[in-house]
Amino acid sequence: MVYFKAVWFPGSGGIVIRKKVLGPGLLSALLALMLASCTRPPSAPLQVGSPAPRFTLPDLNGRQVSLDQFKGRIVMLDFWATWCGPCRMTMPLLEKLQKEYPNNMVLLAVNLQESRDVVREYMRQQGLNSHVLLDEKGSLGEVYGTEAIPMQVLIDKEGIVRDIKTGFSPTMISQLRSEIARLDKLP
Repeated sequence: MVYFKAVWFPGSGGIVIRKKVLGPGLLSALLALMLASCTRPPSAPLQVGSPAPRFTLPDLNGRQVSLDQFKGRIVMLDFWATWCGPCRMTMPLLEKLQKEYPNNMVLLAVNLQESRDVVREYMRQQGLNSHVLLDEKGSLGEVYGTEAIPMQVLIDKEGIVRDIKTGFSPTMISQLRSEIARLDKLP
């Protein structure tokens, strides 16, 4: 896939793409053609209070894991990548948080678009034991709307999205802990 960088230069009469200037008429025709070829609207963003999109992904051992397996338990999805600095800070903290709720909450660390070997080696080097799922094509990340990582999605026992957090902050773990404790008390 080829990406073009478009830059607007005031006074040039158009947008520069790959060092060629497209005039306003050609640009309008190009935009009309692009809009005419769109066959479906973009997916709606994930909303708190909506059912969590169902999925099945392989884990590091090649076993297929589905969200449905965990009905009746709180599920935290952690979307991450090995190259992501904030992800590296978040993962050990989330792993500790899961140990606080071993029977009621499951942590699924969804790696985005990296190979099994790269992820397995990273987990070994870091001494992490989270249940890692591989989203090698990024399709689940797209369904869940991961525009930035790390991103945690907290799903209640009935499969409803209850919280979405993006990035890392010093208060993130205490906020997640409070939400998990609240959800754990619900029938």
